[in-house]
Amino acid sequence: MAKHTIIITRTWQTDNSTISSYEITGSSIKGYFLERPGPDTQESHQRKRIPEGNYSIKWHYSSIPTVSPYNPVPLLFNATVPESRNILIHNGNFPRDTDGCLLIGSSRGVDFVGNSVKKLKELQNFITSKGISNFSLTIKSCYSGCTTSEGL
Repeated sequence: MAKHTIIITRTWQTDNSTISSYEITGSSIKGYFLERPGPDTQESHQRKRIPEGNYSIKWHYSSIPTVSPYNPVPLLFNATVPESRNILIHNGNFPRDTDGCLLIGSSRGVDFVGNSVKKLKELQNFITSKGISNFSLTIKSCYSGCTTSEGL
């Protein structure tokens, strides 16, 4: 069982993106993720949002030119969303920077997350220090009236 969970709570959505807040249990690390707008899909190459649920993570070496300088990056998967869906946590600021991955940041705006590379490095360092096998990730939606720890 994972000792640390990255809890992602979808809170804001537009026609162009979905933005979530996140926190990691057992740490003070918090921030934001930007992903594609809904609907969710398990299928690859659809430029759509990731399905809600619980995920395992492992390291992945990306060939995306803007991501590869920061390899390895976390890859998400579970029983219904295969590794081949290639859901990564990586750097980027705008919806155009993702084909269905989670873009990490320390600030947010409309269809934007900021300080992405710095926040990605912080996450990578924390995961490395604790061991990636000790992590899981949970995605849920809460567009009004709940807190990040509710419903887990």
